[in-house]
Amino acid sequence: MAETALLRHGTQPRTMFFLATLSVFDGFIPMFPAEAFVVALGILQPQRGKVIVLLFALASGLSALILALLMGTLSSSAEWLGLQVLGAQWDQASDTVRTWGPASMVFLSVFPDSPRSSIAVLALSGVAPEVIGLMVLTGKLVLYAALLGLMHYLPSRLVRWRRADALWQKWLQRRASRFVAYCRRIRWLARHQAYSQSRGIS
Repeated sequence: MAETALLRHGTQPRTMFFLATLSVFDGFIPMFPAEAFVVALGILQPQRGKVIVLLFALASGLSALILALLMGTLSSSAEWLGLQVLGAQWDQASDTVRTWGPASMVFLSVFPDSPRSSIAVLALSGVAPEVIGLMVLTGKLVLYAALLGLMHYLPSRLVRWRRADALWQKWLQRRASRFVAYCRRIRWLARHQAYSQSRGIS
């Protein structure tokens, strides 16, 4: 159902604003990862790539800011709750923050999913919520720009790698070819959905 809705409305500009707003809640409730939204919209709306990157990075930063503000109000009880809910992840996040400091948030944010435990640790350590939000925004900018940049870069490399001799280039070429074919399939399905909707076909 969600896939059908995304195919039907994914080419509309308002869809990226809706999905970015939905991604703000990913910092509190694990849900459909924002990276999947970014990739899907990057396929369906490639001409708006920069806007998509900026919009979802801002959503991630806002999500981290709100979570940090909430954790700051909970004070010491939040640490107890974190230990109960996250267990070993809380200890790992604490060790990372103590070793690398607040700047570790930028590095952790480059990876998919929301670094909730690290945000909580930083908030309880006294780091300003605005700083946490800015660091997450920076990390997600890098991640989303890399994702869309790779999607844009792959097709141009396929032609050069068709006659490659190195095994790693052949391996990458096969997987890149599959991904490009998948992108074309998604765009075709989206056009078909839009055509069916315009014709009143369910």
